[in-house]
Amino acid sequence: MCGRVVLSSPPAVVAARFFLDQVPELHPRFNISPSQDLAAVVPNPDSEGSILRLFKWGLKLPWEKGPDNGPKLINARSETVDEKHAFKDAFAQRRCLIPVDGFFEWQKRNNGSQPYYFSHKDNRPFALAGIFESHEYPGNRIIESCTILTTAANKLMRPIHHRMPLILQEADWKFWLTIDPGKTDELTRILKPKTDDLLQTWPVSRDVNSVFCDKPENLKQIWDDKGGQLNLFG
Repeated sequence: MCGRVVLSSPPAVVAARFFLDQVPELHPRFNISPSQDLAAVVPNPDSEGSILRLFKWGLKLPWEKGPDNGPKLINARSETVDEKHAFKDAFAQRRCLIPVDGFFEWQKRNNGSQPYYFSHKDNRPFALAGIFESHEYPGNRIIESCTILTTAANKLMRPIHHRMPLILQEADWKFWLTIDPGKTDELTRILKPKTDDLLQTWPVSRDVNSVFCDKPENLKQIWDDKGGQLNLFG
């Protein structure tokens, strides 16, 4: 699964990295959690470029009676996203890129869950696959929400968790955002785990377990064994 992400790069870096038509107003975040605002890159309706918008993390389904009813779906399985009633329409028509500097995942251990931080080996922001909804409820209340796609764990992730967020290669970003709704079967080739050498990981403080802990120290590497070695196997 994917339940916490980091986006701390300066707005100008995000704009350049994702070819945005304008520099967004962003504050560095070191522990973005479900139900909070999540930045997403979407096509610009007024140009051939892209813009950044904020969605509530946790997809709200448009047929629910009210904005506070029903589940808030933070993840969607890439293997079935084109089939599940909750996701297939958004998958066909409302895809987005979730820019991140990294994400956290937890490994279950006898003494509690140990968080690990994952980032790109080149330390640049990268893109997770997302889909979104926008729905107006009575009283002119508009809820815009999104979810992150997941896939089977690659070799690096497997000792920690059996799922991981779906990472999109830069060459596929425009393809993901703009392919026609009737051709989404062509996306199959990119709905797979990425190569094992794409990411780096290390254990971090269990302070990140708290959604209120949003600080740069969340990314600091700790060693959780006496030999000072990265321990992926608990």
